[in-house]
Amino acid sequence: MKKIAVDAMGGDYAPQAIVEGVNQALADFSDIEVQLYGDEAKIKQYLTATERVSIIHTDEKIDSDDEPTRAIRKKKNASMVLAAKAVKEGEADAVLSAGNTGALLAAGFFIVGRIKNIDRPGLMSTLPTVDGKGLTC
Repeated sequence: MKKIAVDAMGGDYAPQAIVEGVNQALADFSDIEVQLYGDEAKIKQYLTATERVSIIHTDEKIDSDDEPTRAIRKKKNASMVLAAKAVKEGEADAVLSAGNTGALLAAGFFIVGRIKNIDRPGLMSTLPTVDGKGLTC
């Protein structure tokens, strides 16, 4: 079972879009568990899944206009920072965020750390397709 730490407060339409995506992922994939980091009351408004999901409450988040490195150092309880720490501490296998890209990269470097012989982090992007589902690369 793979555990994914999700920054539920990152992104333009968070937490609704993030939590709806988590609901779909849990329905589609039986081999994942999800840890949602963010405002518990706001997350619960959209969460329909009840199994293989947990919520770790925090009021703090990193905004899109925050300076990345400063944000991860000053906002120690931000949803993105806590999700990255979960990976660092072995509580999760991966972190996912649709939030401030620079802050996520900084969290990867300064909190999670680099993988030996890997120089740069990988970013995923979804490309549109004719059927509307998209292709993740």
